[in-house]
Amino acid sequence: MKSTRCCRNRSDIFCYICGEYTLIPYRNPVTTFIKQTYHAYFGMKLGDQDKAWTPHIVCKSCTECLRQWSKGKKTSLKFGIPMVWRESREHVSDCYFCAIDVTEINTKHRKILKFPDLESACRVAHSDKCPFPVYAALSEHNDNSSTASEESQEDEKADSSNDTPHLLSQNELNDLVRELNLC
Repeated sequence: MKSTRCCRNRSDIFCYICGEYTLIPYRNPVTTFIKQTYHAYFGMKLGDQDKAWTPHIVCKSCTECLRQWSKGKKTSLKFGIPMVWRESREHVSDCYFCAIDVTEINTKHRKILKFPDLESACRVAHSDKCPFPVYAALSEHNDNSSTASEESQEDEKADSSNDTPHLLSQNELNDLVRELNLC
C-alpha cells in the first residue's frame, strides 16, 4: 500500500503537455478541443486525467500552439512527444512536483526555472526518430474509454494488415520512452 504523500507543489500548477510551471492567468482546463488536437498532433489520446499525480491543466502557450498548428499557421510544437508522466516510485528523489521551487516566481522570473527530467516526468525533443507531425484534420474524439472487446478487435485488425500503423496509448508510449532511454 502506498503512503499518502505531500508534495511541495500541487500537480495542477504545471502544464500536462509541456510540464512547465504555469501562472494562474495562463492556465486552461483540458477541453474537447485540446483532447482532439493533442490526439491529432501526438497520435495518442490525452491520458491519466483520472490520476491525482498528473496535471489537469494546459498552459495557454501549448493551447495556442496546438490551435495555430490545427489551422496550418504553425508547423510544430517545440517537442515531439508530450511530457511523459508516470507515478513516482521514490517520492523523495523522483517527484517532479517537489523538485521545482516555484516560491516567489512571477512572470519576470519564470524563465529561470529549471525543469528536471526524472523517471516520473520527462520530455523528448523532435529528432529523426520523432519527426514533426503534419496536420490533416481533427477526428471525432470520444471521451469514453474503449472497451476491452473494441481494443482486441482493433488489435486483430492491426495484426491482419501490415500497412496500418499501430497507434500507441499514453501508457505504451511512456513505457517505450523509458525502454529506449529517451529521457
